[in-house]
Amino acid sequence: MFVTVLYRMEGEPKSDYAMTFKDVPENTWYTEAVRWAAENGIVNGFDEETFGPNNQLTREQLATILCRYANWKGIMTTLGETTPLTGFTDTRDVSDWAIKSVRWAVSVGIIQGVGNDTISPKTSATRAQVATMLMRYVAMDL
Repeated sequence: MFVTVLYRMEGEPKSDYAMTFKDVPENTWYTEAVRWAAENGIVNGFDEETFGPNNQLTREQLATILCRYANWKGIMTTLGETTPLTGFTDTRDVSDWAIKSVRWAVSVGIIQGVGNDTISPKTSATRAQVATMLMRYVAMDL
């Protein structure tokens, strides 16, 4: 669903990308959004054949997708890659593949924690958290 939101924000651009995700069937409401996002490096999937369209989106996955989307839009995302995640007690729980994106999201204020000084990177993002992080992304002065 989140990739579809970004796709629609971009005006639903046409993509002829030969997607290899076997779990993204043709002609669903999200097929073209996933195709566009994969073509542009916004999503990679779990592997070459698995996207996980019915999986819950974790907070670190959300940060990673937003960071890749920002990069695709030409927004400098490397500035926050070294931002220390001090003040959060669960930084060791952030996956290696997500650490730069989470640091970027913290540095620009998209992620501010969920209480008790935690990022909760592996918990599923609630609709409210997704909406808040997207709103903060859109409101960034870039």
